[in-house]
Amino acid sequence: MTMLKSRTPKYHAFLFRSSRQVSAGVKQAANAPRDLLSMTAVLFALLPIATLLALGKGVALTQVLSKDGWLGLERITYFVLFPALIVGKLAVADFSGVDWRMPTVLVTAQVSLAIVSIGVAFLLRTPKVRIGVYVQSAARWNTFIALALGQELLGAQGVALVAVAAAVMIPVANLVSVIALMRFSGTAVKNTELARQLAINPLVLACVIGIALNFARIPLPAPALNILDLLAQATIALGLLTTGAAIQVKGRSAPFVSVLSWSLLRLLGLPLIAGILAFSLGVHAEILLVMMIATSVPTASNGTILARQLGADANLAANLIATQTVLAIGTIAFVLWLMNSHI
Repeated sequence: MTMLKSRTPKYHAFLFRSSRQVSAGVKQAANAPRDLLSMTAVLFALLPIATLLALGKGVALTQVLSKDGWLGLERITYFVLFPALIVGKLAVADFSGVDWRMPTVLVTAQVSLAIVSIGVAFLLRTPKVRIGVYVQSAARWNTFIALALGQELLGAQGVALVAVAAAVMIPVANLVSVIALMRFSGTAVKNTELARQLAINPLVLACVIGIALNFARIPLPAPALNILDLLAQATIALGLLTTGAAIQVKGRSAPFVSVLSWSLLRLLGLPLIAGILAFSLGVHAEILLVMMIATSVPTASNGTILARQLGADANLAANLIATQTVLAIGTIAFVLWLMNSHI
């Protein structure tokens, strides 16, 4: 299996460096996944992520920045920095080296867990206004945490592969979320509204632009690549800080046991489905690692906004985001340890 390569290594080979010196085992991840995934290595990889999440929440509590200030940082990350990272990575990626079982497994896992969530919600006689939120929680993923973990464990190669995962998972997550939120909040599902939601999503647009540039073989000039690089370098840190700041523990909409149970279903169910499919297809260890990273991270931190816009239970969305973000450090370590013990 050929790993993903950049067509412009001069500008992208060392774009994403860790802020600390990683261990020799981590540096040799592509050749020694078992060494990489020792529990110590996993915990060391999760430590800076947990620290930035906690730092973001701590700074938010000090009110050094107002709510509007945090909202501004979140918006510039969502509308400018993150799209720049996606376009820059996808535009220069060598897709001839991509194992196409990866996007197939990821999308199948997303849709499968969404269907399972609907089934479980009906069995439990869950109020309809909450079902769409649970489905959204099942389908969406926090790409900032996935990028950070991919960087810590696999370096620039991990970031590139997570970006490829994002190219398929982000559009599917948005499509599933919009349909579920509209359907179960009593709003008629219209094709025009679905198309509008996808068309205005900056991450979906970034995926389309990056892939279009790549397949059209339109070379980006060096100044453009440098600009994308500079913007992208701020994405992961700022994304983690704003994710941490957005953790909201007040205003509980559903019983804590219910929120906890649904959170565990999402954090463990999605990687379980993806893992079973990947093992059955004989996916290579490095690609399996990227798939586990992409599926084990918590739901996206901006799910509250979409839930509110489409008339669903926004407080429940906030509860799920907060609970999953807190639990994820432990569940990610467990998922990666479990994967390592079976490869």
